Order: sequence, then C-alpha cells, then structure tokens
Amino acid sequence: MYLLESLLCLSAITLSCCHEVCGQNSDGDHTGVRNPPTVMIAILARNKAHTLPYFLTLVERLDYPKSRISLWIRSDHNEDNTADILRDWISSVQKNHDYHSISSEILSSPPFRLGEEMGPAHWTPLRFTHVIQLREEALETARQLWADFVWFLDSDVFITEPNALKQLIANDKVVAAPMLASDGMYSNFWCGMTDEYYYKRTDEYQPIYYREQTGCFHVPMVHSSVIIDLRKTISNKLTFVPQKIENYTGPHDDIITFAVGANKSDIPLFVCNDLMYGFVMIPMEQSDPLETDYDQLVNLKLEVLAEFDPLPLSDVMGKYIQYPEPDTLGLDEIYVINLERRPERRLRMERSLKELGIAAKFTPAVDGR
Repeated sequence: MYLLESLLCLSAITLSCCHEVCGQNSDGDHTGVRNPPTVMIAILARNKAHTLPYFLTLVERLDYPKSRISLWIRSDHNEDNTADILRDWISSVQKNHDYHSISSEILSSPPFRLGEEMGPAHWTPLRFTHVIQLREEALETARQLWADFVWFLDSDVFITEPNALKQLIANDKVVAAPMLASDGMYSNFWCGMTDEYYYKRTDEYQPIYYREQTGCFHVPMVHSSVIIDLRKTISNKLTFVPQKIENYTGPHDDIITFAVGANKSDIPLFVCNDLMYGFVMIPMEQSDPLETDYDQLVNLKLEVLAEFDPLPLSDVMGKYIQYPEPDTLGLDEIYVINLERRPERRLRMERSLKELGIAAKFTPAVDGR
C-alpha cells in the first residue's frame, strides 16, 4: 500500500515537472503564457453627469483585455442625468460584447435625496449606511465571481495612465491605490491618522504627493481608487461594515471602516506613485450646491492642461459635455499674444479659453530671434 502511494506521488511530481518543462500551464496552454488576472471594477455614481463622460471614456481606454474585466455599476438618488449617461454608455459597450460581464442597477425615480439630506453633498448616517451596503455588496460579488482583483473606482476619478491596471497588479500588494493629483494638494491617501481615526498632517505627505520619492508607500488610509488582490487569503478579512470588525469604535464611514479593519487585520495599505496615474476631484463641502462641483471640474481640467493632454472624450460621451458661450467678460476685446513657433502653447490656450467661455483674438508676438 505504501509502495503504491509512493508511486502515485512520484507520478504526480513527474507530471507536474513535465508540464513545467514543456511550458504547459494549469489551463492546458502549451505556450506558457497565462491569461491576465480577472478584475471586477466597482463603480458608484451619484450626481456625476459632469464627470462621467470623462471617467467612462478613460475606463474604456485602459490598456487591459476587456474580456478579463467585469463591471459592477450602481447609481441612485440622482438630481441630474447621471442615469441617462450610464445607460447610454453601457448600451454602447454592450454592442461590442467586449467586457466579460456588466451588472448594473441604475435607479432614477424619486425621492432624489436619502433621508434627512439637505443637499447633494450632505452625508447623513443613512447615506453612509447605504454606501457601506453597496460597497460590501460589490466586495462580496467579486468574491463570488472568483475575480482575482476588485477595483473600487469612484466616478470623480480620472485614470489617465492607460497602463494603470497592469501596473497596480504588477505591484503585488493586497491593497493598493494609485496616487491621484488634484488642483490643490488633495489626494486619495492619508499619511497619518489621529486616535479618533481622522486625517493627520505629516511630513511624509508632500514628498509622496509631489513624487519626490516614487514607489509604493505604506499608509493608514487610501480611498477613491482602491484595488484589492482577492487571490490572497488574508483579503477575506477586509470589509466595509463596522459590525464585522471586533471592538470597532470609529465613525460610521465606509472608507474609515475599511482602513481600520485592514490595519486591525495586519493588512498594509499602500499608495503607489510609481506612475502618474491620474487625477481626482476635490470633494465638496456639506453645504455646497452641485454647481460647486461643476466649477471644481473646470479647475481640474485647466490643471490637467497645464502639463498634459486634455481629458479625452469618446464619440458616445462627447455629446454630454457643454461649454459656456464665449464672451469678452464685459471688455471690448481680449487678445492673446503668441509666438508663431510655439503652436503647442496656442493650442493649450485655445483649450483653456474654451473651458472658461472666453472669446479672444490671437495675434503673433514679435520674435526676438
């Protein structure tokens, strides 16, 4: 009996070694090339009709096989045409059968606000509960799908680096966030957390934000764009639900709950700035109207134009962007003086003026050369 077991073990080892030598992977592929990991992207959108055209265009332009991506999209309590934009985009990508699957629940019926909300940026306990439930549902769905990764991606994030997903996977972290810039010093990570679980200023923040040091850095909080490696068993401890964390005393907040739970489970959180991944909107104050977010988007688009190409728009999404009617701001004329040998500066200025709704005349500068 022992001899038979030994022979069976030896046969199994030999077969395994043969597969390795011949370049055959576990799927029977003799090329030795494995499929990329599967990813579920979880998207929550509420009152984001102004950011969605750019956000969805950039998601579609990620350099990653769409057949290995599943989309999980939820939207409700909108006061704008967020629902229409999402349905239109989903319909357009479904025609090509590119993505592995798309699960969407998009509600546009009243009431527009949840509970005692006083405005679109007012976060009540009931609203936090709702978001916590949605994020936890997304996490559990990814696990049930046996997805290798789940990427929580907020709809006011703009991933401008096409290789972002590939690089985040290659960094091999259980939880990681691509560092995102803004039109200020706001980003999607904290370098310090107080005893009450809120933001704490530290000297480490600026060198990471300005990419004076590059790599992946252990931090106490990441949010807005967070990828989780579900292949690693320890990821099973991650949750957004406060009641699932032993002795949790923090606030009723999805991102703080997730961070505290990860830290209690000895799961390090990383922010990665090895690439210039993209941008994030600065959140509104509680009393701000939606118009404040529109202005924030213009500010961010101008910030992008200072050094980079403009945020792209697909043909399907371009129709949802409206620019202000250009005028001269009460002046007789506005002139832009530009060197003819610097057409790239003129183009950047033309794009900026279009965003701001300013009508200007261009005149050539005297070239000192």
